Amino acid sequence: MKSTLLLFLIAPFFVCAQVKLEKKTFLDNKIELMVPSHFKPMSEQMMNAKYPNQAQRPSVILTDDAGEVNLVISQIPQPLKPEQVGAFKDYQIAALKRIHPGAKWGESGVKAINGKQVGYFKFTVDAVDQPVFNYYFFTDLDGKILLLSFNCIEKLLPKWKDAAETMVSSLKVK
Repeated sequence: MKSTLLLFLIAPFFVCAQVKLEKKTFLDNKIELMVPSHFKPMSEQMMNAKYPNQAQRPSVILTDDAGEVNLVISQIPQPLKPEQVGAFKDYQIAALKRIHPGAKWGESGVKAINGKQVGYFKFTVDAVDQPVFNYYFFTDLDGKILLLSFNCIEKLLPKWKDAAETMVSSLKVK
């Protein structure tokens, strides 16, 4: 009896903690990635608020309905060779530490994902009203930087942590 009651109390947590992902392609089918099935392109109004500089706006911005969880994809014209991924990671971290001296830093590194060297780092910064978790990951695409980032408000991280790792590990560059 007690175990049945416990199961009914715990089961809703596990159902809510799951994020359904689906395989999608981006950038003229050059990359493939598992993304949350309910994500949609960010509205023009929200993009203008979050990314006011249109010249530097990412190529793809996907978000949940509330704009609290986002996936951003950009190809940056700066050249990058696979052997430079680690140095680019270090450069990005140093630059972000200057911009966000109060950031809390998590793990970083370079790992092989589906045959590509992928750099990554995690950090949390204080936004206007609450902390935001960021997970940057990047590699080379056609000799240029392919930069992706997942972010969510920190209080949602327990629900999104596993999904974020699955997104990163699913990256395929064609």
